[in-house]
Amino acid sequence: MISICKVCVLWGALLSVCLGQEVSVPAPVRDVQPDLLRSGATTLRWFGIKVYDIALFAKGLPYASNSTAVLSIRYDISIKHHRLLETTLQEWQRLGQGTEAQRNQWITQLDKLWPDLKPGDRLTASKHRDGPTQFYFDDRLLGAIPDPAFGPAFFAIWLDANCRYPAVRNLLLGVKGR
Repeated sequence: MISICKVCVLWGALLSVCLGQEVSVPAPVRDVQPDLLRSGATTLRWFGIKVYDIALFAKGLPYASNSTAVLSIRYDISIKHHRLLETTLQEWQRLGQGTEAQRNQWITQLDKLWPDLKPGDRLTASKHRDGPTQFYFDDRLLGAIPDPAFGPAFFAIWLDANCRYPAVRNLLLGVKGR
C-alpha cells in the first residue's frame, strides 16, 4: 500500500504552483482604472506542464468578491474556446455558482466572446462592482457580460474557498503559509 506521504509527493510533482511571471493589466483597463493594485500572481502547472500565469488586481486590498477587480491569464498552451467553456461550466456546477438557467445563459454569451488561445495569448476579465464583466484578448475588448452576478461567479473559479487549486487561490489573494 502506498503511503499518504508518497501520494502527496507524487501529486506535488504532478501539479505545482509557483510564483508567476509578470502578468499585467491590459492597457485599456489600466487607462480607465489606474488605481488597481496587484493582489497576487502565480503560475499553474499540470503534470509538470506550464498551463498559464495568472494575476489578480483589485480596487482595494484585500480583495472582496463584490469589488471591482481584474483577473488576467497568460496562456502557455493552446486551448480551444469550447474546452474553456466546458471547464468553466463544470467548475460553476461543482462550486454551485449561479442557477442552471444563469450558467446556460453565461456560457452562450461566452461562446460568442472567447477565441481559441495559443501560447502567449492573454485573456483578461475586468469585473465592475455591481456591474458588467468585460473580457479582453490581449489589449482588445472582446465584449461584456452585463449580468452583475456573472463576475463573482467567474472569479469564484479561482477565488472561492472550495476552488480546485487552493494554492493558486492563496497566492492570488496574497495569503501565505495557509
